[in-house]
Amino acid sequence: MDDRFYFEIKNANNVVFSAAESQHIVKVRRKQVGDEIVGFNGDGLDYKLKIEEIGKQVQAKVINKTKNRAFGEKKIVVYLAMLKNDALQTAIDNLAELNVSEVKLFRSDFSVANIDNKKLEKLNFQSIQASKQCERADIMKISIINKNEIENDIKAFPNRFFAYENSNEKIKSFSGDFALIIGPEGGFSADEARYFSSLASEISLGKTILRAEVAVVSAVSALKAVSLC
Repeated sequence: MDDRFYFEIKNANNVVFSAAESQHIVKVRRKQVGDEIVGFNGDGLDYKLKIEEIGKQVQAKVINKTKNRAFGEKKIVVYLAMLKNDALQTAIDNLAELNVSEVKLFRSDFSVANIDNKKLEKLNFQSIQASKQCERADIMKISIINKNEIENDIKAFPNRFFAYENSNEKIKSFSGDFALIIGPEGGFSADEARYFSSLASEISLGKTILRAEVAVVSAVSALKAVSLC
């Protein structure tokens, strides 16, 4: 695995890392002036860098940049009902590894958790860390959407799926980008089931009831497996 670090500031052929990331580069990874590292900033490119200056903020020169191998595979958006903290963190890490483009959290009738802006900021930071680990060069964005806004938002996708525990519909092959709607620990209310069934094709994830953090990963994995390039 490459030593990968996230940067936000890029000036011409140089990048500047934040104070926190700089500390990680120097104190944890023990990098020194002259060492080569890999940087990314969410644009889908891997930047080969050479450290030029170490201070409160590490500065590095761009040697070259290449398109990341996982970037642009396909756009995948998951509409995920808000989950409890541990379950949601597990889901975020795994969805980032599956190359999901964006997760849009919504509050369902049976959602126990409530995600505020402070928690959302932490989740987006977690997404950056997950990108480091799985060697992505883009970042899975996490946002909050009102349940009633999903109807218009999801129309942008030619392939729309609703993972529903009472469905018997098997996943069939398709091509292109896709969106997935998936529920919380307690499932969906009857009204929500009717609403989401009108927006997307129902799919079954099997005869057993899966935990929400398992269900969302299983659904994305299954859909990716049958999707055509």
